Amino acid sequence: HRAFSLDSADVVLRNGDDSRKGVGAPVMSVRTNAESLRHIPLFAACDPAHLQVMAFASERAQFAAGEDIFRVGGNGATAFLILSGEAEVWAGQGEQRMPVAMAGPGAFLGELAMIAGLPYSLNVTAKTDVVATRISRDMFMRVVGEFPDFGSHVMSALSRKLASSVSEFDRVRHLFESAGSFPRG
Repeated sequence: HRAFSLDSADVVLRNGDDSRKGVGAPVMSVRTNAESLRHIPLFAACDPAHLQVMAFASERAQFAAGEDIFRVGGNGATAFLILSGEAEVWAGQGEQRMPVAMAGPGAFLGELAMIAGLPYSLNVTAKTDVVATRISRDMFMRVVGEFPDFGSHVMSALSRKLASSVSEFDRVRHLFESAGSFPRG
């Protein structure tokens, strides 16, 4: 149900009606979405042509305010690039919500779960109406298979992110260790 046309070197997808939840927005510019992907640290060093392939193969998803984008434990087979709107990232279950962050345009959510094939570790709910680009693990892995340099750049970025997280963890651990014990009240 997809037709495409070339317009000023821009590929435009027009999705027809799709019965899958949150899919089927009217128009998506591949060049614009590829440029949005380039601003994500995970993809910053990647070849723009590879990002255009990913943007071309991705789907548009829409979520109404209050609708879950994903939940803890859900199949992490998809990542979402927020194009418009705001989403709340939170931990907990049911009514016990612990806000973690707000995500707006340019936020890339669920990428580690998608790449590693793990369940989602946080909940994300649309705070306002959200339009996002949906990137599936299958499509991501096909791009990695076709373009090994792309995979190498992404793995390098993931390694840097992990090293930074470990360094931050060590810094916080050191602060706790040097603080001594807290008085009991």
